[in-house]
Parts: sequence; structure tokens; C-alpha cells
Amino acid sequence: MTREVFRLSPLLLVILIDTIGYSIIVPVLAPVLIDDQPTMMASYSAHARYIVYGVAIGVYELVMLYMAPVLGEISDRAGRRPVLVLSIVGIILSFLMIGFSMAANLVFLLILGRIIGGATAGSQAVAQAAAVDRSTPDTKAMVLSLCLFASSVGFILGPVLGGVLANGALVAWFDSATPLYAVALLALFSLFLLLATEPRSERASRFSLREIDLLMGLKGFKAAFADKYVRGLVIVFTLMQIAWGAFFLFVPSLLINRFDFDGSQIAMFMAVLGVGFCIAYGAVLPLLSRKFPVRSIAAAGLWLTSVLLAVSIWSHEVWLQWAIAIPIATTVSVAYGAIITMFSDSVTPERQGWILGITISVTAFAWGFASIVSGVLSGISYVAPLIMALVTLTLSSIAIHRMKHLARAWCGNLSRRLVNARD
Repeated sequence: MTREVFRLSPLLLVILIDTIGYSIIVPVLAPVLIDDQPTMMASYSAHARYIVYGVAIGVYELVMLYMAPVLGEISDRAGRRPVLVLSIVGIILSFLMIGFSMAANLVFLLILGRIIGGATAGSQAVAQAAAVDRSTPDTKAMVLSLCLFASSVGFILGPVLGGVLANGALVAWFDSATPLYAVALLALFSLFLLLATEPRSERASRFSLREIDLLMGLKGFKAAFADKYVRGLVIVFTLMQIAWGAFFLFVPSLLINRFDFDGSQIAMFMAVLGVGFCIAYGAVLPLLSRKFPVRSIAAAGLWLTSVLLAVSIWSHEVWLQWAIAIPIATTVSVAYGAIITMFSDSVTPERQGWILGITISVTAFAWGFASIVSGVLSGISYVAPLIMALVTLTLSSIAIHRMKHLARAWCGNLSRRLVNARD
């Protein structure tokens, strides 16, 4: 295991940085734009600042929704290395632009930085594909678990770094932009490490920019839905991600309204969820993967998460909310990791970038959808988004059982594709 971590460390660092960059934006950008005393657009109305904040958050997801499968497809054709380099350069440019936009109070530069960040946000999927390229059938599940573990650590470090490095009381020259510059610097180090360790691909020399089809993203989804097995996985995964997005984004509302949590308590609760992510990918999923089929692991994870979510919704005991925080984060992460493995197993080795790019796009769509619909439902009741989460998660749990009926046909088709690929 230690040897595998060392061998994959450059790719794991890319995944870590990608997740830190994703999770650091909200705690950094919210005080700058929508605080009672904003440091950006201070002369504008709160309504205008909320609009800019929403656009800045949402435009990243919209661009990533389309571009993630495009970058994944290009990485399948041109090799992982050039796409990873492009993605890391995009992270560096994006965070430098956002940081400067805060200092100069330039809204257009903030939006442009977020667009560039979203357009090059395929690094996690491509890094996962590169890690899978280096694995064997016996080690693939463990490799994917390592990738997901690195991502989980990023979800803990992002908000922590955002809070610490923006705190001027700790160091006089710290401000809101400091965390962004720190991420850019870390990404620069990752770029040098990647250039020194990631092998060049012969495919890159045969690839031409003229081969890039701007409709790759749409065609990628069309191809995914043409395959019954992959289509089933997309449905299961979409429902699961809508559910978890609604829970993750709106459980703070439940904690505030039902238990009078303050900001520090909510931050602690979210950090505890992050611990559950790490336990799942660092220990539970690798152990289960050696003993059980991934579809069974995914189904069990979805059903257990549904039960724990129901407990969270109907419990009025604060100790019980804390007690289930790690278990619910662990079970949903186990289900997530197992489903990602099913996606990876559904295609031939040379299509890993494309299929993992599809999963990133599905996640972007699902979380965007969950945030918008849950926001509307919150006007009815603070618990309504969580009820929606329970319903969609239950549907996902039911849907995955249909995958059993598609598995045999898929196995035969994949075997034929592997034979054809070797020929």
C-alpha cells in the first residue's frame, strides 16, 4: 500500500489540489461578497451581490458540466500528461485571477477566473484515469480508493485553509485572497512534479488540435446513454448525487432551525462528515472490495445511507445527529466509490478518461440541480430538501437492483470489446 501511494503521489496531489480548490471557494468568496460588510462591490445592493455570488459559483459548474467529458476524451486520444498539465495551468491562472479580482474589485475578472477554472476542471477525472492506467485488475479498486481518499482530504483541508489563511488576526498580511494564492502556489509545485514524473505518451505526437470536436461533451453523453448498462449507471449515480447534494448543502439549515447551531458548530459538523469520507476511502471500501462484488457494495451503501438519512430527518435529539454524522458520510462514500468503480469497469482501458469525465459532469449537474430545487423547497419547510434527498436516494437504491439484470449482457459485450481491442 505504501509503495502504491508513493508511486501515485503526483496524481494524488493533483486530485487533492483540485478538491481543495473546489471546496475553498465558498468560505473565501461568501464573506467577500455577501457579508454584511463586503470587501467587494461594497457600493452595490445586497441583491446585486447575491446575483454575482450565485453566478460566480454556478458558472464553474455549468462550464465543468460540459468540459469534463471533453478533457476526458482528449486524454484518451492524446494521453493523460498534456491534459493534466493544461488543467493544472488552468487552476493556477484561475486562482491568480480570482485573487487579483478581489484586490482590484473587478467582477468581470472574477467571473472569467471561474470560467477558466470550470473549463479546466477535468484534472480529477483525468488523474483518476491515469492512476487506473497504472493499476491491474487486482489493484484497480484500491487505486480508485486512494484517489477518492485524496479527494476527501481535500474537502477537509479546503475550508480549513480558507479560514486560516484569510485570517488577518493570525498574520498581518493575510487577507481574503491569500488562500487563493496559496492554492496557485501549491498547483505550481504539482505542475513541476507532474512534468518530472508523468511519462510522455506516444499518442500525444499523433494527436492534432484539429481532432478536437467542440461537441465532444454532448456526443459523450449520447454515447453513454446508447449503452444500456452505462445508462443505468448514469441514472443510479444522478439520483444518488442529487440526494447527497441536497443533504450536504441543506443539512446546516436543519441544524440551525432544529438545534440552534451556530457557524462554528456547523463547520465542526461538516468536518466530521469529512472524517467519514476519509474512513470510507482509506479503510472500509478497500476492505469490502476484496470480499464483495462492487454492485453489492454500492447497493448496501445506498440503502444504509437512506436509513441514516431518515434518522437524521426525523430525529430531534442533537446527540443522534452527531452520532450518525460519520456513519452516513462513510456509507454514502462507500456507495460512491463502488459506483465509480462500476463506471470504470464498464469500458475498455483506452476509454477510462471519457467515462470518468462523464461522472464528473453528472456530479456537476446533480449538485447544481439539487441546490436550485432545494432552495425553492426551503421556502416550504427547512426539512423539505432532506425529504427530497431521501426520496431520490431511495429511488437510486431501487434502480441499482436493475443493474443486476443488465450485468450479464454487459459482461459479454465488454469481453467482445476487449478481444476486438487486442486484435
